[in-house]
Amino acid sequence: MTFASILSEMVGRVEGGAVALILGTDGIVIERFIGDIDPALDIDLIATELTTLLRRSIHTATDTGLGDLREMLFNTDLMTFVLRSLTPEYFVLFGLNPGGNVGRARFELRKAQLVLEPEFII
Repeated sequence: MTFASILSEMVGRVEGGAVALILGTDGIVIERFIGDIDPALDIDLIATELTTLLRRSIHTATDTGLGDLREMLFNTDLMTFVLRSLTPEYFVLFGLNPGGNVGRARFELRKAQLVLEPEFII
């Protein structure tokens, strides 16, 4: 199964699912699936900015002794994003349209993590 098909199936199984990306903490996109998303939104810019926020959150969790950051939720008027860590260097970003099922997205991200994680461990 390819990364693109994993992302596509994951988005398709979640009510309100819009987009999923595999990213490095450097902001470089490894793979993406873009479904039902407002064309006015620049998903590459959003992903880059969320990567910056993610890096700061990783440092905060580590510096305060909370351990590794596993998941982060970012909720706005236009979209909700759930970020799930694969390794310390890679993560999956899942975007939902308003009213999307965040709980199901988190479940599907966890399932995808179990499939993807071995591909990213060196």
